[in-house]
Amino acid sequence: MKNKFSALIQPGYVIAIAATVAVIMIVTAYMELNRSREDIFYLMEKNAFSLAESVEQSSAIIVLSTDEIENILNERLLNNAFFIAYLDSIKRLSRQELRQLCIENNISGAGIYNRYGNIIVNSGTVKFSPGNSINNNFAREQLYPILKGETDRLIIGITESDSEAVKSYRVAVRRKNPAGGAIRIDLDLDNIAELRRSIGIGKLMKDLGDNRGIEYALLQDTLGIIAASGSVEEINSIESDPFLKLAIINDTTITRIFSPGKKEVFEVVRPAVIYGEIIGIIRIGISMDEIHTMETRMKQRALIISLVVFVLGALALTVIVANQNIRLSRKKIHAMETFTGSILENMQDAIITLDGDNRITIFNRQAERLFGTEAVKVLNKKIQEAASNQMDCLETVFLPGNNQKEIRIQCADKSERIVYIAITRSDESTTAVIRDLTETLRLKKEVERREKLSAMGELAAGVAHEIRNPLNAISMIAQRFGKEFKPVRGVKEYRTITDVLQKESQRVNNIIHQFLRFARPPKLKLSNITVKQLINQAATLFESQAKAKKVNFQFEYGQDRTVNVDMEQMTQALLNLLQNSLDAAEKGGKILLYADCNDNELIIRVEDDGVGIPPERLSKVFDLYFTTKKGGTGMGLAITHQIISLHRGKIEVQSKPGINTKFLIQIPLKLN
Repeated sequence: MKNKFSALIQPGYVIAIAATVAVIMIVTAYMELNRSREDIFYLMEKNAFSLAESVEQSSAIIVLSTDEIENILNERLLNNAFFIAYLDSIKRLSRQELRQLCIENNISGAGIYNRYGNIIVNSGTVKFSPGNSINNNFAREQLYPILKGETDRLIIGITESDSEAVKSYRVAVRRKNPAGGAIRIDLDLDNIAELRRSIGIGKLMKDLGDNRGIEYALLQDTLGIIAASGSVEEINSIESDPFLKLAIINDTTITRIFSPGKKEVFEVVRPAVIYGEIIGIIRIGISMDEIHTMETRMKQRALIISLVVFVLGALALTVIVANQNIRLSRKKIHAMETFTGSILENMQDAIITLDGDNRITIFNRQAERLFGTEAVKVLNKKIQEAASNQMDCLETVFLPGNNQKEIRIQCADKSERIVYIAITRSDESTTAVIRDLTETLRLKKEVERREKLSAMGELAAGVAHEIRNPLNAISMIAQRFGKEFKPVRGVKEYRTITDVLQKESQRVNNIIHQFLRFARPPKLKLSNITVKQLINQAATLFESQAKAKKVNFQFEYGQDRTVNVDMEQMTQALLNLLQNSLDAAEKGGKILLYADCNDNELIIRVEDDGVGIPPERLSKVFDLYFTTKKGGTGMGLAITHQIISLHRGKIEVQSKPGINTKFLIQIPLKLN
């Protein structure tokens, strides 16, 4: 028995057993490595598909946004041209005046032409003679439709300036002068190019390429690279690569392991579709450093384990190594999921993906904010289950007609948002990219309102100056009549008439003063005051008016923080709002003035239970001269809006006719 046992433990047997176990472990480790590699590539491919879809949809949205900005640019240039045409029609503009207008409105150049196409006034430094051939060529080739009366406005676009070979963006309008002619406006092309670079597809590709783990990102067509991250200077063309052609021919997303240089990457290729047409391909190169590092480590571990097993012959180590390999693989898979998931989580668009069974598989952080729910509550649920009372609009998003559409949805906080939806559908999944346009559209309307108020204010100032002089003369004459003359009969009636004449002259003069105040608002005199001081100041000045009308006036404030505002102008803005509420309130009604602060803003609310404002008038309440009050000038709310804007704040109005009206003001705590 002893001999048999001795034979079993002979060194040769131990070495043979250890070698066998080592071979088994090496083979097992190799198979596990391949399996883990396949799992990782499957996961990378799945997430790369979602990333490519999101980039494609974001590119389409950027193109639409660029078009909208160009429309706004054209409208702004035409408005400036018509304003110059108006000034030209009432007086002859000098070169210095035209140049000053260009500087004030950030315009690179402007010119006034007679009906023969000869330049009359030019804002540049180069002087032109009436017979200058450059001017004649310009009129004949570019201003011809206006000079011949075929149109009153013209978007010429990118062209060379008249004085030197410099590219600019140009529009023109017809002169209002009876003699005829045209007015042109030029905008430096570098400004437009810089704007497009800051928001265009190139910016998207650069930002994407700056993410850790992304080697490159680019948009490419048959002619070459359209936009790319900073790491890409040149890359193989579509025509020379059958793999890239395959993506376009099949209109599908494909992946491969690719070596554009010395470094190997996992490349995802997807056709770029904008306005329903394939304009090229999107290529994203994902770094394989982590995968290579993992493979190297796994090979090293397998070798070390085999050597340990060969030396010690401990079968238990085989199980440990296998478990370590499994844990390592899962850790790498989790790291890859975290990496690709972080890109989706940090995108500014809401991303929601459904699988073939309509179960939610992706619900990023922006989607949580928009729909007011946590991802853990909806993931792996069918869309019908996830669409609760607070998320009724979730099903609306995935309706068949919403492939590329702008719609209104009601969010969980009951606020209405305007969103642009772009949906990509396939047999395996449906991905929705949702961009919140509410703030963008609000800012657009705010800019339009400010431009409109500015133009109307300038016009009012001009008219006010013309009226003030004769009005002062009338007032002085009325005073002299009242003091120096005494009629033989009707003395009482005479005094009444002269008093009325003086009072009405003073009233008109006050209106003119408001016009001039609006057209040339005083500079802010900022000071540090407390919320309590601001509210008490306005309340003290207003309380007597509320008592006189027997209206219940209340004022409250939350945090008594220090704010940086112009005390006088902010008090005037609050009094204008309170007066507006007092005019709307009935006897026995209520008016509330409330102020509070959050981390960054002062928030003020003025609320009344008056007659309210009809929905069709809400958008006009801050317009100059708009009023529904008898004898009103329509200046109060316009001046209030101007004061809040000077404080870099915003003001909104909400009203339910017959119930209440709320004015909400938000101003930064610090303006310096």
